[in-house]
Amino acid sequence: MWRTYAHEKGSFIVKCLVARNRDDIQWDLVLAANWFDEDKIQRLNYLSEKILCELDNDSISQFSAVITIAPDSELAQFLIKIPRGHNRHSGKLNVDEPLIINTDNKQAPVVLSLANIITPDVA
Repeated sequence: MWRTYAHEKGSFIVKCLVARNRDDIQWDLVLAANWFDEDKIQRLNYLSEKILCELDNDSISQFSAVITIAPDSELAQFLIKIPRGHNRHSGKLNVDEPLIINTDNKQAPVVLSLANIITPDVA
């Protein structure tokens, strides 16, 4: 799925799921990419059309929103650093296993990496 988007538009700098409430987890898909244009509605329509068609009913019930952010935003920079810090303290990240991280960040208290939050373009 992610390779299709990268082929059509370009790679993602950030791609992760974020839960804003630890007690009632509903996941927001948070994405940052250099190819995001200024037309936010068109960008969200494209992403929603591509992503929602891939999800089954169970997945959709746990899914809250698609959130697009600028690659240079404070949240994007925070999310980019998470796997690096985790790898440094926990050893090598196995991309076949989901990595759920609790943080002190109010915008992203629970983060689930999608294979690798950092794409090869950023690493």
